[in-house]
Amino acid sequence: MRFVTVTMAVALATASCGDQRAAVDLASEARDSAGVRIVTSARPPDGSGIGWQVDSVPLLSIGAFEGEDPYLLHQVRDATVLSDGRIVVANRGSQELRVFDAAGVHLATWGRRGEGPGEFNSLLAVADWQGDSLVAWYSQRERLSVFDLDGNFGRTVIPGDPADGRDTPEEVSAGGTILVSRFSPGTGARPDGLVRSERQFEIMDAEGRPVAPLGLHLASESYTSTSADMMMVMTLPFARSARTAAWAGRFVVAPNDDYEIRAFGPTGVLDLIVRRDHALIAATPAHRDAYIERLVSARPPEQQAERRRALQGQLSEVPLPETLPAFDEILADAVGHLWVQEYDLPGEERQSPLWTVFDPEGLVRGFMETPEGLDVYEIGADYILGRATDDLGVEYVQVWPLSR
Repeated sequence: MRFVTVTMAVALATASCGDQRAAVDLASEARDSAGVRIVTSARPPDGSGIGWQVDSVPLLSIGAFEGEDPYLLHQVRDATVLSDGRIVVANRGSQELRVFDAAGVHLATWGRRGEGPGEFNSLLAVADWQGDSLVAWYSQRERLSVFDLDGNFGRTVIPGDPADGRDTPEEVSAGGTILVSRFSPGTGARPDGLVRSERQFEIMDAEGRPVAPLGLHLASESYTSTSADMMMVMTLPFARSARTAAWAGRFVVAPNDDYEIRAFGPTGVLDLIVRRDHALIAATPAHRDAYIERLVSARPPEQQAERRRALQGQLSEVPLPETLPAFDEILADAVGHLWVQEYDLPGEERQSPLWTVFDPEGLVRGFMETPEGLDVYEIGADYILGRATDDLGVEYVQVWPLSR
């Protein structure tokens, strides 16, 4: 077994002084063990950054309160920027892919609501794919639809063998492989109480044929209660789950119970484990109370008291997870960095999401903030793409300039 210790000097910028730099050493240890590279990094100092800048206003905002139908967005679930600058929006409310140019002008609409070829039901995601094509996937039968970049429907991909259970697409790679998951064999009926599911992850090719299994991983937590005439399955506050990403030629599967990111190569071999210092925090009733108040505050004042009583009744007997999640979302950007979002403590939510950024080798670079209220879908070399919602509930797909 060979041990290598690597110490990095990383340029960190304070959040308030974008041009000021301070050299900070983040000691990281890299270790080869049975062919797996393990990289462990310190947590960046509070208030530090990496010197990258996001503009204070978006470069482009697509959406409107009223106007022509293509600009009236509803239940946007994903978006992507094509190589020629066009933006494709997965608008689940209409089950359409809406295409806009780099100035935000609507160009075309691909697909529609339905169950036929090139039609969608419960549209979930859209992404660039192999061979100058685009793939969109949706929950009905866990299917993927492939289009060319002119919007012509090509084919439908149904991953796996239906006889083996439903394979849910999680991620796609630029090379055309698909990461899927399914409930582990023998899951059977849900027992009452706190339930932690497990899912089998697997890499499949562009035709939906198995390439390599990635093994069994912890998935979502829920609470099940059965009475004489019904079964209730409730998502837990602060539930831990598995996060996935397609990162620098690898697929990531990472349950967020602790701060460990596992990345698998294209043949399914685990080749990188990324760890970052993190102190796990026990979930408490005070966290549950703060969670309830956050949900209550989203309601009109005249509905808040009733909503508070209902949530307190629903959650009073529901057990809390042992610890809060170690991190929130994970995303890989266009130049090979992995962004891992900090999990905000209930009642202490940040205005702007904070991310730890790792380089393609798994070494921590530092913290980075993304715009307040933006649900980030994609991070390019020089932009951040996501969805924002205003006080009236109007949805916008926005492009924010990113300077590295």
